[in-house]
Amino acid sequence: MKRLAVLVAALLCASGIGFAGAYFTAQQSVPENVIRAGTVAVSAAPASEAISMDNLAPGTPQSRVLEVSNTGSLPVDVRVTGAKRAGITAFYNVLECTVTSAGQTVYSGLLSEMATAPVRLAPGQATDLEFAVTVPASAQNTLSGSYVKLTLYVDAEQAR
Repeated sequence: MKRLAVLVAALLCASGIGFAGAYFTAQQSVPENVIRAGTVAVSAAPASEAISMDNLAPGTPQSRVLEVSNTGSLPVDVRVTGAKRAGITAFYNVLECTVTSAGQTVYSGLLSEMATAPVRLAPGQATDLEFAVTVPASAQNTLSGSYVKLTLYVDAEQAR
């Protein structure tokens, strides 16, 4: 009898544990989740010969505008640099350049050393970069008729 009582008690405890662990539950699925990385992209207009100039005279700057647009989905910091591709190095090394964006100077110095300060653009935003280039009034007459051919590089980096 004692054994039977112990067995019944054990069965009641086991069945009680099962009932104590029962809770109501529910589940909802949320399908079709897609996670995409943002994009960094810029465009420049005009796409070529943006700052081409003729008849540059000492002490008389000429200005050209390059429109830069953020065509990506993330905010970016845009910087512009240049590199000589052909022409007279002595002429390239004396050219002075000032670059402005929205009335703010982002570079002022020699064209050969140009690296603008960053200009922040939100997605879809554009800015006009105005390049004012001049031959200094102190330039030697030997530079008359000189030329330089250069490439502008518009670099964009995700804003942090």
